[in-house]
Order: sequence, then structure tokens, then C-alpha cells
Amino acid sequence: MRTIVITGASDGIGAAAARQLKAGGHKVVLVGRSPAKTEALARALDAPYHVADYARLTEVKRLAGELAAYERIDVLANNAGGIMGPRTVTEDGFEKTFQVNHLAGFLLTRLLMDKLSASGAKVIQTSSFAANVWGRGFDVDDLDQRRGYSPTSAYGRSKLANILFTRELDRRHRADGIAA
Repeated sequence: MRTIVITGASDGIGAAAARQLKAGGHKVVLVGRSPAKTEALARALDAPYHVADYARLTEVKRLAGELAAYERIDVLANNAGGIMGPRTVTEDGFEKTFQVNHLAGFLLTRLLMDKLSASGAKVIQTSSFAANVWGRGFDVDDLDQRRGYSPTSAYGRSKLANILFTRELDRRHRADGIAA
């Protein structure tokens, strides 16, 4: 039985994936932002759960500590995200869409590297066609989109960052036992 951690599991694709994987006999570990939704799904699936708001990197760090306590993590599915609307800067100083969709999952993955490597884990990064449609104009000197912000371009660029991170994670760490 594989242990599969799914972020953004309290709703949408994450919740649907958790249901299917649990039905397939896997141990799913749910991570969601909403305590009520995450706990309700966890009860329905008889699965462990953790709550973290990706708009606060301190919560992502706490979450990493909680997840590191599991004996193994066979799959880390970084699925949390969304379109956040008007440009907002988080308490961490980053544009909210970019932080929630990319930086938080990046941080969680980096903090769990030892556990992922020891488990021979697969890391899955949820992206979308938005990376192709709205990810154009990706400017590494303006990741927070201080210039020319729109909710859709912030979303698309964060999804493009997910793709780039996944490719580089696989390139750098496949020899360490991590596939992305």
C-alpha cells in the first residue's frame, strides 16, 4: 500500500483523486486549507488529514514537519492552488497567486526531500493548459508581477513555474530516487 499525500485535497480534483486512490487501496493523506471540508472528506475516507493555508509559508513549514513524521511518502501530489483575483501580497512578501500555486508547493517539496528520497517517491505537480494560454511573458525578474498584473496571467505564469520546477526536480534528483 502506497502512502500518497495530496495537497488541495478538500475540493475539486484533489478530492476526486483522493476518493479514487483510496478506493484503489492506497493510503491517502489529505492536505487542505479549509478545516471543515478537509476533515469531512477525511472522515468519509477514513484518512489522516492536515490543514495548511498556502498563503502563509509558516503553515507550509509546519505542514512539512507533520508530514515528515510519516514512515514514508511514496507520492507527493502538489495540487493546491487557484486564481486569487486582484493582486495581493502575502505576509511573506510574495504575490498571492504565485505563492499559493508555486512557492508553497516548491517549499513543501524542498523541505521533504530527505523523506521523498528515502521513499523513492514520485512528485506530481498539478498544472494546466493555463500555462500555455496565460503563461506567456514569464519574466524571471518580475515573478511577483509588479508590472502588468492580471489574475489570469498570474495563474498561467505560476503554472508554467510548476512545469519548470517539475522538470528540473526530475533532472536533478532522479539519481536520488525521486521521479517527478
